[in-house]
Amino acid sequence: MSKEQFFSLKIFDWIAKSSIYAALFLTPIFFLPWTSEVLDFNKQILLLLLVMVSFFAWMLKVLISGGVEINMNKTHIAVGILLLIYIFSTIFSKYRYGSFWGWPQISSESLLSMLILTVFYFLITNIFSKKNIFTAIIVLFSSAFLVEIIGILQLFGIFVIPFSFTKSVIFNTVGTVGSMGFFSAILLPVSMIFLTISNKRWKIFFILKIIFSAILLFLINYSIIWWVVITGSVLVIILGVLKRELFDTRWMALPMFFLALSLFFMLLSGQVSWMPHKANEIFLSQSTSFDIAIQNLKENPIFGSGPGTFSYAFLKFKNADFSNSSLWNAVFNKATSKALNDLATMGILGFLSFLAIMIMPLLFATKFLFSKKPFKDSENNALSWILILSLSVSVILELLIYFIYNSNIVLDLLFFFFIASLVVLVSGEKVKYELKSPSLSTLFITFAFTLVFIFELGLTILNGQRYSAEVSYLKGISELQSNNLNSGILNLELAASKNSASDLYFRQLSQAYLLKLQKEISDGNTGSSPEDKNKIQLLVSNSINSGKIASDINPNNPINWSIRGYIYQNLFNIGHEEAGTWALNTYQEAIKLDPNNPYLLTQKGNVNFMLAIKSQEEQKTEFLSQAKDSLKKATSLNPNYSNGLYSLGLVYDALGQKDKAIEKFEIVNQLNPDNSDILKILSNLKSGKPALQDPNITPESPLDSENNINNSSENNSSPN
Repeated sequence: MSKEQFFSLKIFDWIAKSSIYAALFLTPIFFLPWTSEVLDFNKQILLLLLVMVSFFAWMLKVLISGGVEINMNKTHIAVGILLLIYIFSTIFSKYRYGSFWGWPQISSESLLSMLILTVFYFLITNIFSKKNIFTAIIVLFSSAFLVEIIGILQLFGIFVIPFSFTKSVIFNTVGTVGSMGFFSAILLPVSMIFLTISNKRWKIFFILKIIFSAILLFLINYSIIWWVVITGSVLVIILGVLKRELFDTRWMALPMFFLALSLFFMLLSGQVSWMPHKANEIFLSQSTSFDIAIQNLKENPIFGSGPGTFSYAFLKFKNADFSNSSLWNAVFNKATSKALNDLATMGILGFLSFLAIMIMPLLFATKFLFSKKPFKDSENNALSWILILSLSVSVILELLIYFIYNSNIVLDLLFFFFIASLVVLVSGEKVKYELKSPSLSTLFITFAFTLVFIFELGLTILNGQRYSAEVSYLKGISELQSNNLNSGILNLELAASKNSASDLYFRQLSQAYLLKLQKEISDGNTGSSPEDKNKIQLLVSNSINSGKIASDINPNNPINWSIRGYIYQNLFNIGHEEAGTWALNTYQEAIKLDPNNPYLLTQKGNVNFMLAIKSQEEQKTEFLSQAKDSLKKATSLNPNYSNGLYSLGLVYDALGQKDKAIEKFEIVNQLNPDNSDILKILSNLKSGKPALQDPNITPESPLDSENNINNSSENNSSPN
């Protein structure tokens, strides 16, 4: 081999490994402010770029060296099967685009994220040595150190990041407050174990890391996180007792301290008065998530409904009692735990492969640790054992977390890094294949490398286009919220043209056109001149077409049908007669996908009521009867739903049932004591007049608006 080839190999090897180090360091702390989803969406793109660079450098190294070394381990099979199931689940998904790319669904659950993590796992197992694993852990812990410092400052209300959306105690660079706590809890046992074997310089680092972890966990103070800390501490104590020859047992006081601290907060629910109050999270109960997952499995038993589609299952199968809670209009896009989430969205095969990929590395690690075979490299004997022991504890903790909480890209990256590291540490010598010029294997590997490279390059280009669309989308939403309708619409149109497969962009665009139309009408533009008439007709057409495109792109999302129905309903109210029937049909499609939603039933009732007002006498009674049925169901689901009660009172009034109308408006008045319109309506009804005799009172409910332009993927983001 020439000096030039040797130098090139060194360069490409450095690039391949450095890209993985960069992924481990940057992913936990990386975010960008230019997209509506600032964390996982940006982390996914960063990971794609870094993994692509690493793979490309490794590929060039293999081709130049004329040989490839492969780490053979059965865990590869489990990872490959999981990726294959993701592919099939995406093919049969209720929304293939969202399941493949993630956003506007869940970026961490997408096929793209799984593909990136699979390649990430493959690269670590084949280019990293045991020494590289130790270096990677140090890099990861350096990033975690920064994450914890930022998290602590945020929880204390010291906002050091100069963006408006970060000025909140719940913001951190990992995800939810809970996920940041779990991130710290997963790494805590490794910190404690490494502290016992490190030299003086690294001891200081790990002592500081443990102190910041303790402060962060103390501030978050979630009982489920303390359970994980208890589990990790107990495992470290057990390992310290069983492997006394590897550890300085004096340091066992540290896991004992965390065990005692966790038990204190678990048993006494301690909350120090002068400390910041913990940031609570809202998520579904385990039983509710399990029930929804089972219901969804009945429809999609093998591959589930597709990655990232839990929100569809939640809306369709949530219990009717949920509509009577304070969170009745929330859309939960994740189950309580990753295990139940995968059971619903990935089906039985996805759930089983998920279990296999978690258990197999632990089995190999256990078999290795209890085998009689000595290490060939006696110099690194103790370090290798300690790495295996500490990483095994972290994998066990992630397994526990996946059954009690959900995940995100940072936690998934940790998991794949841990299992890949265990594979490197427990595997024997790599199998080497020489690439000889005339051989078929060389041709096949070269073709495979070329195919993967082209595929990765294509994904990167498409992702760049998606990112550009997201930037335009966020600008559009910001402009609309600032009442700059023209600029907002222009940016939303740009986003939709760059990414025409996203239902979110068209859904928001349809509402923006409607806002523009309503403004034109309120400004006195009734279409009297040909120019004004063309402008009004264009806005009507654009609003209708955008709403239709959204529901055509993703017909399984009830929010698309709901917004489309809302568009038709408003067009009907301003004089487009045929839009009333369209609104009824569209709301009915939404109700099929979200049958226990009081809002949808109320809107359907409102449309029937408006049709009754504008109908001949023979049709009026039929429309009023249909309106009453819808509204009675809406108010039976949520007896305190003011808008439903308001509309039902109007229907009773139109049917001549004054007593029932008064009864409903009395309840509305109790729920909205400061609304003067309700008092006027009650006065009219009690004096025998029509409820809406006062021309200043609108037939539309004046209580609250439930359809607004927003930057959420599902109108209501899951608090999970």
